[in-house]
Amino acid sequence: MPGTTARHKNRSSVGDLTVVGHVRAPLDASRAVVLVHGVGSSARAYRKLGDRLVAHGAVHAVDLPGFGSSPHVSREVTIADHAAVVARYVQEHVLDAGRPAPVVVGHSMGAQVVGQLLADHPDTACAGVLVGPTAVPDTRTIGHQGARLAMDALGEPPRTVGVLLVDALLRCRIPYYLAQLRHVVGHRLEDVLPRTTVPVVVVRGARDAVTSGPWIELLAARAPFGEHRTVRGRHHAMDADPDGVAEIVLEAWQSAERGVG
Repeated sequence: MPGTTARHKNRSSVGDLTVVGHVRAPLDASRAVVLVHGVGSSARAYRKLGDRLVAHGAVHAVDLPGFGSSPHVSREVTIADHAAVVARYVQEHVLDAGRPAPVVVGHSMGAQVVGQLLADHPDTACAGVLVGPTAVPDTRTIGHQGARLAMDALGEPPRTVGVLLVDALLRCRIPYYLAQLRHVVGHRLEDVLPRTTVPVVVVRGARDAVTSGPWIELLAARAPFGEHRTVRGRHHAMDADPDGVAEIVLEAWQSAERGVG
């Protein structure tokens, strides 16, 4: 029945790494968006944004390997490893289902994963939206990165902080979180984006203490089809301004359907 929304979970694996996708989709959905969370987080970070987008297409909010409801991982997992398993997920659950390449949204570390996905697996997305990308050049130590994340958390809504704490402390666990932070600070998104071939929108919350304005400008300039936007809120801008971020996704969908970019 048109307009009816279905909910289910999908899984995709590459070797010992598994992504779990939490899917909400109108039965007549003709397009999709894939939402990739940040370090220590999970698909739950995208509840508000998913609510705004589900009327317009299939929403796949994923748990990266070792996070959320995905199986725990006992080895090092790089940003490129995460990107490869997300690419497999997109292939199996979006492209093989007959839908066009999705818009892929990443937040924080997830923005690094999405940037790597766009460069390494160019056929798996029609556009990328990078919200609050981490590893600003002057914060590339675990201490600096952790301090900035903690500073930002002081101003985030209590629910946002509560969800993040449960996901980081109980679901992903501290040793894996710290191991992932090493890959966050070691990744060079500015060196990856020049290899992208689809539109990339780099987004920052106006009061983000983690991601600076000059950083998103630099990243947008490094992408061949890049632009940058500022929305309301802090680092978790998709939580503070879901309408603003949803508008960016809708514009990316519409551009792809017109063959723009």
